[in-house]
Amino acid sequence: MDEQKILENFGINLKHYRNKAKMSQDDVVEITGFSKSYISNVENAKHDISLVNALKFANVFNKTIEEMIQDL
Repeated sequence: MDEQKILENFGINLKHYRNKAKMSQDDVVEITGFSKSYISNVENAKHDISLVNALKFANVFNKTIEEMIQDL
């Protein structure tokens, strides 16, 4: 899987799990401390993210990083 595909899958899955949990981006801001624009950029695969930040996002939804990058 190439880098862009990983970022795209992560963003799609982040948005999917956020919507499934009935959470807004503002809710995720409160939990993670990330800005709303950063979350939007990650969801739209416009921002490369660190492993630490990927883990923070995954932990919000009790998912592994592997689950966050797999095809839905």
